[in-house]
Amino acid sequence: MAWIKSDESLSQHPKVDELAEILELHPAQAIGHLHYLWWWALSYADDGDITKYYKRIAKAANYEGDNEKFIGALVSAGWLDQIGETIQIHDWAEYHGALLDRRQNDRERKRKERVERESTAIEISETTDNSHQDIFSALVEVCVGKPYAECKNELTSRTRGKLNVAVKEFNSMRTTPDEIRRRGFNYFIRWKDRPTPDALVSNWTWLDEVVSPKDKKQIDKQIISAQSNKELEEWASSDE
Repeated sequence: MAWIKSDESLSQHPKVDELAEILELHPAQAIGHLHYLWWWALSYADDGDITKYYKRIAKAANYEGDNEKFIGALVSAGWLDQIGETIQIHDWAEYHGALLDRRQNDRERKRKERVERESTAIEISETTDNSHQDIFSALVEVCVGKPYAECKNELTSRTRGKLNVAVKEFNSMRTTPDEIRRRGFNYFIRWKDRPTPDALVSNWTWLDEVVSPKDKKQIDKQIISAQSNKELEEWASSDE
């Protein structure tokens, strides 16, 4: 939110009395119209040059009388400087220079931030593209069994589609190509087969550790044993 400097001496300033006399207003009204003009200028003419708004200066100051008369009164009382066709608010830079400097600094800061964001966005985009390609290549190696360079012409559009879907999943998980190769190898050890892209994604959590065929047989035995014990308990309970 912008603000303007409003000195308490303004209420007794001779230029206020002069403006009020020309426009036949109470000094308080004259001060009000001045402030309306200044507030408006902060938003639409922050350099104090209101030349291009000549026909709307009275409206900007919330003055309901004649625009030409209002401008003439402001010039006569010294609140506006008119040089040729140029109309400038008197001493605008002196009174509101700090605000102008701050706005300029803010613009420069925002410009730099925008440039930095755009630069970062480009870097992220490039990183994402490179990451996508690396993960895609690793996924092809694991699922197809060949380097991508050797089989890229053999991949069907359907296979590529499945690979790309899996790559998006892995990118969202911030997975690395090496991790895909490691867990793909674990899949092979566990099931003696290469995973499909879908299978690798859906079993990702369980592939963090190697489960050998021997371990798998032991797990299966434990499951069968647990099921047998449960059936035995249910049979014993039914006889009671």
